[in-house]
Amino acid sequence: MMAVFGDVPPVLGGIAVAVAVVVGVKLVQRLRTRGQRGRVQVLEERLADSMPAGQGTHLESSPQVRAIDSTDDEPPAIIPVIRIDLETADRPGMELVFGYVVDVLEAIHPVLEERDDRVERYDLEFTFGPGGLLVDGECRRVSVPPAFAQRVATDDEYRAFELHRDVKAASEGKSDEPNADRATLWGPCRE
Repeated sequence: MMAVFGDVPPVLGGIAVAVAVVVGVKLVQRLRTRGQRGRVQVLEERLADSMPAGQGTHLESSPQVRAIDSTDDEPPAIIPVIRIDLETADRPGMELVFGYVVDVLEAIHPVLEERDDRVERYDLEFTFGPGGLLVDGECRRVSVPPAFAQRVATDDEYRAFELHRDVKAASEGKSDEPNADRATLWGPCRE
């Protein structure tokens, strides 16, 4: 240590090295998340354009990208987590839910495909029910494998009914589709 820092006591030299390591780690993290921030911004713009607040009778605000999680695979795959706040006190029907699922997938799947992002699944979270200071509303999740999202984006006859049927079958283990085990029908939201 003395050769590098001259007459600086070893304790101060150790502190300087620790600070340099922390700064380096923060710089690497910032560089890694720069692309993610751009991805989130593009997805939220697409969602706002295609699903503005007030669309239909239950959309409180445009859907938001709550997070973009990633897997531990090499290379990592992403998991876009989209939050849809419904203006309804009761549990919404699956017809309404899957209408919004189709709209979200039509908005964001082509963007991620164009970017060559590898998607593990799409997690769409729906919040509903009374919410306030003392009571939280409910949050439920629909997870859609990328093969189903691709069909939504490319097949005009594959709509909410067909997607609901396939997600339900896949979540019950009754599907031969690729990565069907990633489907979830109305599970609890993840924190």
